[in-house]
Amino acid sequence: MKTLPLVALLMAMSSALTPNSARAADAPAPPVAHGPGEGFHGLESATDPTLQAADPASLAAFTASRYGLFIHWGPVTLAGTELGWSRGREVPAADYDQLYRKFNPVKFNGDEWVRMAQAAGMRYIVLIAKHMDGFCLWDTKQTGYNIMNSPFGRDVVRELADACRRGGLAFGVYYCIADWHHEFFPFSGPYYGPRDTIVKPTADVERYTQYMMKQLAELVCDYGPIQTVWFDSMAGAHWPEQGRRLIPYLRALQPSILINNRAAVPGDYVTPEERIGRYRDDKAWESCMMIGTQWTWKPNDELKSFRKLLRALVYCAGGDGNLLLNVGPMADGAFEPRMVDRLNEVGAWVNRYSESIHGTRGGPYKPTSYLASTRHGKYVYLHILRWDSDRLVLPPLPRKVVAGTVLTGGTVSVEQTDTALTVSVPPADRQKINTLVRLEMDGPVGDIPAIALPAEVTMTASVTREPVEQFAAHFAVDSDPDTEWSAPEGQTSAVLELAFTRARTIQSVKYEEKTRPIRIKAYAADRWDGSKWVEIFTRDQEANYLVKFPPVTTSRLRIRVLHMEHTATVAEIVVEDVEPE
Repeated sequence: MKTLPLVALLMAMSSALTPNSARAADAPAPPVAHGPGEGFHGLESATDPTLQAADPASLAAFTASRYGLFIHWGPVTLAGTELGWSRGREVPAADYDQLYRKFNPVKFNGDEWVRMAQAAGMRYIVLIAKHMDGFCLWDTKQTGYNIMNSPFGRDVVRELADACRRGGLAFGVYYCIADWHHEFFPFSGPYYGPRDTIVKPTADVERYTQYMMKQLAELVCDYGPIQTVWFDSMAGAHWPEQGRRLIPYLRALQPSILINNRAAVPGDYVTPEERIGRYRDDKAWESCMMIGTQWTWKPNDELKSFRKLLRALVYCAGGDGNLLLNVGPMADGAFEPRMVDRLNEVGAWVNRYSESIHGTRGGPYKPTSYLASTRHGKYVYLHILRWDSDRLVLPPLPRKVVAGTVLTGGTVSVEQTDTALTVSVPPADRQKINTLVRLEMDGPVGDIPAIALPAEVTMTASVTREPVEQFAAHFAVDSDPDTEWSAPEGQTSAVLELAFTRARTIQSVKYEEKTRPIRIKAYAADRWDGSKWVEIFTRDQEANYLVKFPPVTTSRLRIRVLHMEHTATVAEIVVEDVEPE
């Protein structure tokens, strides 16, 4: 995962992406780049506006599915380290590149993978076809660095795509534009900032672009229908023109295909990573998250709890988005039993209460820590995640409640007035993780505008960049990565204070900077004990990392930015509560 700035490469890529509609073997090679001002062969079709928009039926099917399986896998599982990112780090590059010679996942069975996903309540699968390590899981004709030249010698993409079609699941492929293994790709590792200009002696941007486009044609033409191409490692600011051509290129190959937002243009859906996206019903979105702490399989990995995974799915659906949950198979092709058990836990709930997840839209209430809601037809589903009192009081709805049902068992009392909707469930009928109440209304609920509930956290800052309305402190706690708090130019320190509406027992803080390279270099966190500030931790390292600490209870949290360079920006500060017993 992660986004790799490829400044030199992406600014240099200028070849036209000429579409075709035949088999990949029949597809003409993408044309050679012309010089500045010479234009592009095939530009007319590449800018055809009818090819830019997503197919409405495809997008509707994607959003209705709500829950999918992400699969990071490859020879690196023999080492138990991260796919791509461990090359040249934990595993020397020369050794990493030879792992495929020992890769023989004899327990791989596409139909079993599909059955596991179905049991988990998932409706689609996205497989890593090629990550930035360059190894290909299909029978590509463009390189010998692929699964067919491993001891296994079977086309994984083909077998899984066919299994998905047999099982009724949609199938998509992840394709990383970066390729540290390929001789023509300029870089051999994850460089940032000025080092982006360092290139391999064999670098040839044009020839690598040709290679990439031929591979994409193979995947889309010969393994389709493909629901989505899930791109990664693309710095959007550096390749806007190529990104605008990429979408029509792929849509000419398969008109129904969907493309994410990591190919330098907005794409058909956005992809927040390892966090829940904000409520958004004007653009499809999909949170990608790991079941553990690493995208590829890791021995003895720490798994997310049933509670955390189920709530992640509920928050995504309640925010009108999807959850793409990553589970990496082991080196032998089987999934680790405890991961399967965790998926089955979630799946038992999801399949039982499918009506509140699959085929729904988010809302009408925007998610909070204690509530997520979904809707379909004349029904509103309240996923009550925490009871702070003997009843839940919500803003009124412009429809009359006809009946209320506790789908998870028990009774419910619903009181409706012009000023409030009050829901009460006896304590004995409340579930620790999710009390699910279905409200039947007297008419369709899909057109009810989303309703925001009171904010549970506010933030102030000692300094703020001008204009304040664009960089105000509250933007760092609004669950929207497209907004940010920013310090003034030249400022080297700052104090950010968060105030919660209730005392919270917290165990971690994560700062998500919007700028690259990371500019916050040292920071600390303090809790308010009722009379004074007490330090929780101090870190002399770059921000943008999760900082865990022993649980503390507080209603106020202070972040001291001890040193920052240039103009630091914080998109989000994420505070995690301790899971209740």
